[in-house]
Amino acid sequence: MNYNLVVENSSETISNEIRISHEPWYRKNVYKWISYDLGNTIYSMVVVSLVFLPLLQILYFERDGDGDSAINSANFAFSTVLLIGNLILASISPFLGAYADQLKRRNGLLIRISMLCITFMAALVISAFTKSIIVILLIFFFANMFYQLGLIVYDSMLPFITDRDKVATVSGTGVAIGYFGSFIGIGLGFALAPIFGDFVIKPSEGVFELGYIPYMFPVGALLFLLFALPIVTLKEKDREMLPKKNDELFEEVKNNAIDTAKEIFNYRSMFVFLIGWLIYVDAANTVIAYMTPIVQIGLEFGDSGPVLIVLGIGIIGAVAFTYPVGKYIDKNGPKKGLTLITIFWITALIIAFFTNLELANGTNTPEWLVYIFPVLVGPALGGGWVVQRQYVTELSPPSKVGNYFGFANIFGRISAAIGPFIWATTILGLNQGAGFSIEMATRMGLVFIGSIMLIGYFIIMRVDDVHEIYLKGGRAKGDGTWVDDNNVVIYESKM
Repeated sequence: MNYNLVVENSSETISNEIRISHEPWYRKNVYKWISYDLGNTIYSMVVVSLVFLPLLQILYFERDGDGDSAINSANFAFSTVLLIGNLILASISPFLGAYADQLKRRNGLLIRISMLCITFMAALVISAFTKSIIVILLIFFFANMFYQLGLIVYDSMLPFITDRDKVATVSGTGVAIGYFGSFIGIGLGFALAPIFGDFVIKPSEGVFELGYIPYMFPVGALLFLLFALPIVTLKEKDREMLPKKNDELFEEVKNNAIDTAKEIFNYRSMFVFLIGWLIYVDAANTVIAYMTPIVQIGLEFGDSGPVLIVLGIGIIGAVAFTYPVGKYIDKNGPKKGLTLITIFWITALIIAFFTNLELANGTNTPEWLVYIFPVLVGPALGGGWVVQRQYVTELSPPSKVGNYFGFANIFGRISAAIGPFIWATTILGLNQGAGFSIEMATRMGLVFIGSIMLIGYFIIMRVDDVHEIYLKGGRAKGDGTWVDDNNVVIYESKM
């Protein structure tokens, strides 16, 4: 199949012919792509979901000596670093996506970015030797930035390693297998706790213990490296492109990024999706960033053991059900897939809220409910990323997949920047303003998460459902129309 892809701007028309060959779907290439997903999930589990925020909470408690103050200070420090980093990422991610679109092979760029992430991740071991919160925040800032940049390049490779009717399935498989990286992160916690001690956070009792946290970082970084290395030899489908000089390449990258920004703001389906996704993924990002304090503080379990078990159950749910969710999306499209995972999310948040809750008669709701809600969170989270990838793939012109993923990343970055800051403000207001305990304030944050998610869901429901057109070979032009191989319009947006 030949695609004659034309990118238009106000001053000139740039023709860039890309031929995508019908070579067989090489399973080993897909395995290499999935192996990287497994590796970078180790980072997200170890650093983002499990131990970095507790590390800050413990350091602030050691500095200030007050439990509630330590939690609120750590929340704001964490959210501030994410805010700054994600705003920077939002400004450069479309250029990275556009640059990736111009490369015949993307894996070299991906491994270089990943090596920087791995290096800074390992450097967080310094928390065992220094109590400098500023130094630790700076290291985390760079580790997280390179992790997120790697995801842009990684996502843009997907359409070029598999067939178009297998994109959601491969994406779902990548997410499901990638969650084994989370198992590895949890296993590290169980392995290191007997050696260095557990980490414990009980604000009402004034108990904050560092335990094994510093040693999670270098071991996790080494494992990330081992699983990322196979992608060095991954072969994408052939795309014959005219070679460009560096200055010409970067000028075209700039022009393509600017043109794509203008295009997206006038392309109602994509723009509405990105606005809705910004709001929707805000909730998912908040759950990931604050899962440990939600369970450890909000649900009042204290020790890290229950946290590790909850995360493990969530991963089992993700591994067991994300692949079927991907198959469901392949058949029914991302719109119905989003409805399915939203039902999972809201049900899970309701169960979590009522876990170990003290009632008016002095009794508590069952603690075992804590092991129920993560069964739904796993496939809801994994399925969400499948939905996002599928929406962007179906709505993007084939020549600008990287650009569109880059701009989707911008909106995701804005969400990731704002969400934790809103969470920190909400918890502070409930704790210091409304007088709730830090534990109850954290629990009530779940209501905030669910409300934000539903707003994003109803916005995305307005987006055109073009799944059937996509499966029949139609491709988006970026102006609200979809065309066939003969460039004949076969669908016009109803928005």
